[in-house]
Amino acid sequence: MAPVSWSAVLAMVLASASFSLMGVLLKRAAVDLSTIQLVFWRSVVILAIAHPLLRRSGAGWRPGNARRMALRCASGLAAMLCFFWSIHGLPLGTATAVQYLSPVFTLLLAGPVLGERPGSRGFALVGLAFVGVLLVLRPEVDGGLLAGLAGLAGAALAGVAYVSVRLLRTTDPPSRIVWWFAVASVCATAPFALAEGLPTGTQWWLVLGIGLGATGGQFGMTLAYRLGEATRVGPLSYATVVFSAVAGVLVFGEGLSTWTVAGVALIIAAGGALSAGVGRPRPPVSGNS
Repeated sequence: MAPVSWSAVLAMVLASASFSLMGVLLKRAAVDLSTIQLVFWRSVVILAIAHPLLRRSGAGWRPGNARRMALRCASGLAAMLCFFWSIHGLPLGTATAVQYLSPVFTLLLAGPVLGERPGSRGFALVGLAFVGVLLVLRPEVDGGLLAGLAGLAGAALAGVAYVSVRLLRTTDPPSRIVWWFAVASVCATAPFALAEGLPTGTQWWLVLGIGLGATGGQFGMTLAYRLGEATRVGPLSYATVVFSAVAGVLVFGEGLSTWTVAGVALIIAAGGALSAGVGRPRPPVSGNS
């Protein structure tokens, strides 16, 4: 086994911190701005960064596979809307934990979409993760069940988005995928977001911070996967859940019940194991064997 790349570890930890900062700013901005406004302005900031990067790469804007690109954009936008809306009604750590179920849905989709068959340990981890979800959402029945279900739907849609990105890996470079996702998100949400008015005062700083936090997280994660093995650095992405839970307590005074802590721990354990390759889907069988 290759030695641990501490540069990759640091990059992933910084990426997790960036995503957690984005979550904190999202929850603060959600007091005054709607979900559609937050998605729009986040996408504007990312587009402003992605556009010059795409031009510099020389990859061109035309998608290599338009249908798969459309699926990636639609599923990613829907996932983002669900996640942002769930933050309104759930503690930050809970909303983040539910969102990080996406590897579970990615594994479930690997069979019918990619022709890859998950192993028995993979299905066991899926079950463990959903037990964690039930524990996390149990204390939220009185006030945040709908927000929890929205978060769960967002995680499922994020799984679709990740599978579509994997399908695009042979036809489109990352810079083009990010650019198209930002363009599609801006165009789809602009009429509704602008109709609600522009941010004012400190709201501008919040939406700028949200966009920069998301961008920093994406770049940090990309760097981590370049510097280290995916199975070694992937589970570290779950530090975002821990950072977000701590931030929720310190910044917003959110309590963490025993049920919530137990559920978050199960989600982290199952998702981290899946990210490390435990129960990884087997490639499709070729020939007659």
